[in-house]
This record gives sequence, C-alpha cells and structure tokens, in this order.
Amino acid sequence: MVQKILLAVDGSENALRAAGFALDLVKSIPGARCTAITVVSFTREEARYLGVPDADFYAALEMKASRLLEGTEELFGREGVALDRVVLQGDVARSIAGYAGENRYDLIVMGTRGHGNIKGMLLGSVSSKVIQIAHCPVVTVK
Repeated sequence: MVQKILLAVDGSENALRAAGFALDLVKSIPGARCTAITVVSFTREEARYLGVPDADFYAALEMKASRLLEGTEELFGREGVALDRVVLQGDVARSIAGYAGENRYDLIVMGTRGHGNIKGMLLGSVSSKVIQIAHCPVVTVK
C-alpha cells in the first residue's frame, strides 16, 4: 500500500502537473503523506572550492529551493494538504532515488522534461535514470 510519496520538483510545468497528480493521490489514500524533494546540482564543496562563504551558499540554496518549490507548496496549501520539504545537493537522479530508498518511500512521482525520442536517447533524462535505479515504483507525468 502506498503511504509515503516522494514528489520530485524542479520548478517546471511538468513538475507542477506531477504535483497535482501526487496531491490527488494523497487526498485519495487515507494516511498518505507526501514529501517534495528538490535537488540542486551545485554543491557546498564546489562553492567552497570557488571561495564562496558557507553563509552565502546556504542563502542562495534556500532562495533557489524556495523558488523551485513555490508552485507545489501553493498547490498543496490551497487544498489544506500537508507537504514536507527536502532540499539536497548533488547528482539529481541519484539523490532522488537514494533518498527514496534510505527513507523507505513507497512511490516516487515526477514530471518529465519532454525530450523527443532522439534527444532523450542521446542525453538521457533524470526521470529515466530514477526509473532505472529506484527501489520503488516511479510514476512520470507529462
């Protein structure tokens, strides 16, 4: 049974559609909870290497995460549904799949970027990588 849903958010329109899907799931499953996760690929270690003070890095990280999560948090808030929030740094696909596994999520919900078949085959996508390495089912929303 699905009780813990991890919603990957990147600020895109497809991510917002995925948020709507996750919201509908949470509302239809008694006791279900949803956590929105966003991953920033630029890490603290990279910032330190470039001489960026920790305080500046964390302020920028919070500002970016708030901007990416804003629409999703508003959507859940309008419906009065609780939404937890997680911000990670590093490889996006590995961070999402790893967090889901470490915290025993039942389902990952995420949007797709909508690459065409050729471009998607050449570049790959975060959603494809998450599907390959996640321990649980992954729902992608266009």
